[in-house]
Amino acid sequence: MPTVYVKTLGCKVNSYDSHAIENQFKALGYELVDDPSAATVSVLNTCSVTDNADKEARYLLRKFRRDNPDTIVVATGCYAQTDSKRLVEMDEVDLVFPNQTKDLIVEATHAFADRKAQGVTEAPSTKLPSQVKPVSGNRQGHFKSSLTMLEADSTQTRAFLKIQDGCNGFCAYCLIPYARGASRSVAPAEVTREVRRLIDIGVKEIVFTGIHIGDYGLDIGQEDGFVAMMRELISWPDMVRIRISSLEPRELTEDLLKVLSQRPDIFCDHFHLPLQSGHDRILKMMRRTYDSRQYAENVAMARSYFPNANFGADVIPGFPGETDEEFLGTLDFIERTGLNYLHVFPYSKRPNTAAEKMPGHLAPEVVKERARTLRELSDRLKHEYTRRFIGQETEVLWENDVDSQGRRMGKSTNYLEVCAPTHAAVEAGVVQRVQLKGFVEDHRLLGKILS
Repeated sequence: MPTVYVKTLGCKVNSYDSHAIENQFKALGYELVDDPSAATVSVLNTCSVTDNADKEARYLLRKFRRDNPDTIVVATGCYAQTDSKRLVEMDEVDLVFPNQTKDLIVEATHAFADRKAQGVTEAPSTKLPSQVKPVSGNRQGHFKSSLTMLEADSTQTRAFLKIQDGCNGFCAYCLIPYARGASRSVAPAEVTREVRRLIDIGVKEIVFTGIHIGDYGLDIGQEDGFVAMMRELISWPDMVRIRISSLEPRELTEDLLKVLSQRPDIFCDHFHLPLQSGHDRILKMMRRTYDSRQYAENVAMARSYFPNANFGADVIPGFPGETDEEFLGTLDFIERTGLNYLHVFPYSKRPNTAAEKMPGHLAPEVVKERARTLRELSDRLKHEYTRRFIGQETEVLWENDVDSQGRRMGKSTNYLEVCAPTHAAVEAGVVQRVQLKGFVEDHRLLGKILS
């Protein structure tokens, strides 16, 4: 039986795509394996959000070949879209599929494997699908392809469901609009059909995800498409927990909050709102669509509907021209706004972006130090937020994972990390009410089971 190994770098959208690739390989009779050394085919789904992500991709592709000289090495994902020429030129790589041709991966790779088994030698020019040309340094157009619903990963207790892909934003630092293409949405009927399938097979939480999920529906003539989708789903009597992966600040509207607040029993009060900077001059240079006042007002509005909500943000330290005072202003803004954790992405020069050409790029050691400061702040804010709930009761969805002590781990609706007592016989996929007793390690709380 042929085997396939799929490795994912980057975001939840990439994870969703990788699961779809695995499913398609399984449908052709491939067995999934956990190591490229045992794989007939080794697929790397790449990220390109930073220069380090590109370097990691090249390292892993070479490692795939070292670990298994006979495996078929396949590169796909965002790096394959923005710099396919460099990947095609790598001797270790057999096939390259940019994001716009991800739907061709499985059949084309299977056909390649058949030809290889027959002793056919492929020319380097055939590494890319014939309908695309090699791209170097992200010098390409803004592609748009169709988007259909693929089955979500139902092997976990929480299913990630991609309902949107692509971005029309073109922020100054970002190559994602090029890497993922124009914003496009899955048809509402396909979304609801997949949600129904997940409920019927016992999934207890669905995480709605996409590159720019608040744009859902705009490309198919639905101006309030995401709000309408949430309104439809929360009306189902048997709807399971709903979590939203990320929203742009301007997309966290009162209309959406009113809809979500109708079902506090199933909506997960956890908002991830990319911030990037807390200083208005930097936000303007970044081409963000809000200022710090608007961001803070939206957080306060959401907190008025969901007082215990967990608020997280992406932050980019070291953007070109960012002064010490502006960075300190960002730190102050984060604390004043009441954010509870941060995802820190040190500024990285990306090809064919507006920021690449800006003056005032900072020394790497300055960017690194600012990132360290933000991560320390995030650790403190997360600890302070988590500590607030000690002694309170909450509902936890137990997951497949266990910690180093063998305790089952799970998440509350507001994304607190909770573990069950060592002696407790709890099953993954079950929602139980617990009392939060205190910290056991890092930011994780022990939950005494009440029901």
